[in-house]
Amino acid sequence: MKTIRTEQQDGLKRNRPIKDWSGTRFGRLTALSLVERDVKYRNHKWLFRCDCGIEKVVPIRLVVTGHAASCGCLASEALAERNRTHGLTRSNPKEYRSWKDMRGRCNNPNDASYKDYGGRGIRVCREWDDFSVFLRDMGLRPDGKTLDRIDVNGDYQRENCRWAGHKEQARNKRNNVNIEIDGVTKTLAEWCVIYKTDSSKVRYRLDHGWSVKGAFTDGRYQRSNRACGATA
Repeated sequence: MKTIRTEQQDGLKRNRPIKDWSGTRFGRLTALSLVERDVKYRNHKWLFRCDCGIEKVVPIRLVVTGHAASCGCLASEALAERNRTHGLTRSNPKEYRSWKDMRGRCNNPNDASYKDYGGRGIRVCREWDDFSVFLRDMGLRPDGKTLDRIDVNGDYQRENCRWAGHKEQARNKRNNVNIEIDGVTKTLAEWCVIYKTDSSKVRYRLDHGWSVKGAFTDGRYQRSNRACGATA
């Protein structure tokens, strides 16, 4: 590294050259010129230009050690970002709760639901580490709806998520039994609503060899399970 020689100052026994930091970049700061030589602590003051255009005199030790990386604009931007994010959480509490719970299920082994999410490989996309991006992608949460994944084995990401009601989510569970009757496929629970029967009764009948349609209609239809195509 180049050095600079200055006039000998009072208090200096020897007028040693000092490092020339001119043109060296530290974070957003670029050293321009030596302003003042420090006699006692060798913490010489340099003039720096920040990327934002502001010029500022800063002790070289603060810059070299990383305690100063800008004219102050970096800290201001960080504060503005924290205020913006905090403002979003206050104005969108429902969406923030969904975002926070989603991250807990996937990232926190102590979360009660972790075993069904993060524990089996479900992840949150990197973009959604930022709440503002999650809010932009998902929009406001409608009343009575919560965050739901379209593919229950897929990750939390824009293409795989929606705001869904209880019935939609119930139809989308991993343990659902899908049953086909007359070419139409619905979950067992949905067929029970249509035929106004109890799901435990239907499951018992199916386990004991009843035809699919007969299980829902007290045996009035005796078509075979194979013909009706029960699937799980």
